[in-house]
Amino acid sequence: MSQVSKFIVTPQVWEKIFNLFVDAILGIKNRNELKGFIGNFFTPTEKIMFAKRFAAAVMLAKGTDYNTIRRTLRISPPTIARMSFRIKYEGEGMLPVIERALSKDAARILLEELSGLFDIPGKGKSLASIGKRKFERRRKIARLRRGP
Repeated sequence: MSQVSKFIVTPQVWEKIFNLFVDAILGIKNRNELKGFIGNFFTPTEKIMFAKRFAAAVMLAKGTDYNTIRRTLRISPPTIARMSFRIKYEGEGMLPVIERALSKDAARILLEELSGLFDIPGKGKSLASIGKRKFERRRKIARLRRGP
């Protein structure tokens, strides 16, 4: 995890710099500009951390169980629990964004494809079970692409 400076800023300074940051993000016009900003502004570790947290929040909102989230995203149960707590009790800022992501079929398809990336046989598991899971996942993705 990234370190935060031990030199604390005043609440007034914090509000000004945070608003500056939010305004900068709001001023971004398109996906490529946003990708460029994120790519240059955040470290690779921070990008992974934020993306995994957001994916965990979306998966929790969909009702995905902790074990599936842990296996898919390779994150710890305390991280999942923290995201779940924030969604339930402090999520007024996150919920509209999560709902928007859930409303898009692309998000559902992405989560299925993401799950497929981590299909590796465990110790004592047959390769046939992996093939069957991949086949089932492809069918589910095809159904999602077609729509209800």
